[in-house]
Amino acid sequence: MSYFKQLHDLPILDLEKELNQMFSKKLLSWGNGNQICVNTLPTHPDDYFIGVGSLWLDWDNKKEIKLSDGSIEYDISERENPREETDFSILCNVFRDTLFEEIYLSLKSKYTLGRIRLMKMKPKTCLSWHQDVCNRIHFPIKTEPGCLMIIDNEVKHMPKNTWWYTNTFPYHTAINASKLERIHLVCSVES
Repeated sequence: MSYFKQLHDLPILDLEKELNQMFSKKLLSWGNGNQICVNTLPTHPDDYFIGVGSLWLDWDNKKEIKLSDGSIEYDISERENPREETDFSILCNVFRDTLFEEIYLSLKSKYTLGRIRLMKMKPKTCLSWHQDVCNRIHFPIKTEPGCLMIIDNEVKHMPKNTWWYTNTFPYHTAINASKLERIHLVCSVES
């Protein structure tokens, strides 16, 4: 069984060029993080950071615990008011009249969407071994052969400008073993 299924019914658009133009016009920034949310809450139409990170865990207020062997562990509490993926139901204003709106509308016509995020990984980094509460669709915008996703024991490099439906219920991670940053458009999908 493969945890990755390539999709062929979504538009292939030059999101890297569009993204570079938005950054050069200073319409977007990464802020202090590695995520930008393409869709948002109806009450925050201009906030493209409100949907970044965990919806349930409060990583901003984590407590560092030094263990007797010198290693470090983190105590992470749950958010007081967690949100649901489907709460992110409108396109952020900054993405209107861009290729991202075309992608958003195409995805919305086929899937029940949660957050749609731009996710950047620095070179020579790895995410934690974790599980998601819904599946993901990936569209690699900027990638290198050393950029890999591992789900359970299956390893996949997703080439640039291809769509992938990923079963992320099992434990998984992403690795950027290259010397360049990796950027994926990652869509949480309920169906």
